[in-house]
Amino acid sequence: MTQIQEVEDKSTEQNNKVEEQSRKKNKFAVKEDITEDNCKFHDGQVLKFVRVRFPGHAKSYPFLIGQRNLFYGQKVMAMSDRGMAVGYINSFEYEIAFAKNMLPLRTISKMATEEDIQNEKENYKKQKEIETTCQNLIDKNNLSMNLTHVEFTQFGKKVVFYFIAPARVDFRGLVKDLVSELRLRIELRQISVRDRAASQGALGPCGRELCCSSFLSKYGNVSVKMAKNQNLTLNYSKLNGVCGQLKCCLQYEDEVYSQKRKKMPQEGSLIQTHSGDSGKVRKIYLLTEQFDLLTEKGRVKRFTADQFKKSYKEGEYKFPHRFDTISDETGTVQGLSELKSKQSRQFERDIEKIGFKAKKYAVETIEGISDYLPARDRTEDKAEIEKQQLLAETKVEKFIDLSTSVVEEVQETAKVTAPVKSSNKPYRKNNRHNNRNRRPKNNNNSKANKSKE
Repeated sequence: MTQIQEVEDKSTEQNNKVEEQSRKKNKFAVKEDITEDNCKFHDGQVLKFVRVRFPGHAKSYPFLIGQRNLFYGQKVMAMSDRGMAVGYINSFEYEIAFAKNMLPLRTISKMATEEDIQNEKENYKKQKEIETTCQNLIDKNNLSMNLTHVEFTQFGKKVVFYFIAPARVDFRGLVKDLVSELRLRIELRQISVRDRAASQGALGPCGRELCCSSFLSKYGNVSVKMAKNQNLTLNYSKLNGVCGQLKCCLQYEDEVYSQKRKKMPQEGSLIQTHSGDSGKVRKIYLLTEQFDLLTEKGRVKRFTADQFKKSYKEGEYKFPHRFDTISDETGTVQGLSELKSKQSRQFERDIEKIGFKAKKYAVETIEGISDYLPARDRTEDKAEIEKQQLLAETKVEKFIDLSTSVVEEVQETAKVTAPVKSSNKPYRKNNRHNNRNRRPKNNNNSKANKSKE
């Protein structure tokens, strides 16, 4: 613990020195938010940020730090939505290129001291005390409202009470009682159930932090139509989240399902396929983009979405009302082989495009790097490249000359050594030669034997 305290003390001393120097220079110590009026940054300029989280807030917010050296978990004083408050850094330093759509930028005013932390604790105690008094006054006035939380704003000069109610509430008597007891500026805000869950934070049924309290800035645009579009069972115990409303994650994949439905026929409609089969659609499989069709001959076949040709209008096609037997032929998917071949061809084209783009990108990056080199180095590089090109060309020319000469020599030797037609039989001569070699080597003995005879 002593080493950690020493590191913290050193970092605070360094930050205080940086703050004093920046105040003198008036460059990096900015207490107000940076807007379009006082912005001195240009597009593409790299800026350093950290994320700060305040007590009572489920989300963290980015803050510009300039040349300060901050570490994870350090307590700072910064402007939040509720006013100046003590927060802690819950991220490491990261850099982002500046763009105008990032405005306004928030800045950290100073490092939090012990007095600031103590004042924050006292404000928290006051909030809890005021919350209990407000709850007692709500019970006294018999109001159908649930108090969620209390906030101090404008440096403790104003108190905001957040509550939930099923309908509009007449809280004029409550306001009079609160003003008489607290002697402060008071504001009552009615929020929705989703806002309460987003402000307090919780864990969803998926085991992760709630989307509305972690990263979603706009939430609540969810309807039952999205659940029907995804073929989900309307079981509200599973579709509803912690707040009691439909889950926000239903809208994440709704666009994909709606695009797939455009390719598919509607259930119960009369259609015709490219293979010539006509019938009634029994079931749709959105993820695999397939559908089951009951044909007019009493056969249930499975087709891909590409096989869908057209849908019949009313009175254009008569479908039989009754079948003696219905055979299931969904084991084989009609048009699946054609679809796979088409996808493989498209995949090869995409790979060729990606390879071409990668090659182009590599050439452009190499040329861009060469532009940043000094003039002397670029000329030397160009000279070396030209030399290498000349050497490569000469090597190719020599190789071509050698290959042509070798081909000519082979053709000439083939002409000289070609067999000539004659009456002699070379193969017999060779046989005689071979027979001579097989005779005994001692020729004198053979002559003596002949004389004896």
